[in-house]
Amino acid sequence: MSDETEFVPWDSGCSWYLARHGETDWNRERRIQGQSDTSLNAKGRRQAALLGMRLAEIDFSAVYSSDLSRTMQTAQLVAADKSEAIVPTPELREIDYGEWEGLTFAEAEARDPEGFAERMTRQNAEYTPPGGESTYQLVDRVRQFHSRVRPLHLSGENILVVGHGGSMLSLLICLLGMPVEYVLRFRMNPTGLSIVRTFSDAGVLELWNDTSHLTTDLKE
Repeated sequence: MSDETEFVPWDSGCSWYLARHGETDWNRERRIQGQSDTSLNAKGRRQAALLGMRLAEIDFSAVYSSDLSRTMQTAQLVAADKSEAIVPTPELREIDYGEWEGLTFAEAEARDPEGFAERMTRQNAEYTPPGGESTYQLVDRVRQFHSRVRPLHLSGENILVVGHGGSMLSLLICLLGMPVEYVLRFRMNPTGLSIVRTFSDAGVLELWNDTSHLTTDLKE
């Protein structure tokens, strides 16, 4: 090892806690939500509360959330003692599905089978649903948040970000420096927790889509 090489200890870096919102009725009904402003249902509120219990001992120096109701409600339940510090962030909204929003996945596929296949099956990051936005546009939007906020937080800080499946996957690839096309190769469940530790010019995935906090309900 060169004397000029600086050793970076693994316990340094900034820890980013990424969480998807809790369940909504549209999730249960398998409806496409996108940027439609739906709210958590009773199960979703319980999921968020359980995630909050799991993270209760973590000292977050900042909390960012998509400004849609289901994410803000989740963030408020997860970071109850810091609810006044939550930063509503439109850049973290879900991908805009345009005319598909409000339809079930089956209805969207029946109405637009070729477009549905391009987005959902072929995972074409350039495809744009009618009146919506493409995966590339989604990632560009989230990248603006990443580029603005990441430099603000230093080694040793814990940052909580609450968003949607699409926006959290987009943030993941921004933090890890991965290609845009990788967005559709991951999945996040309601209140799934992921942790990325970032250094000056790199990121390490430490936890992905963990929902062990939800097993509490199974034990009761």
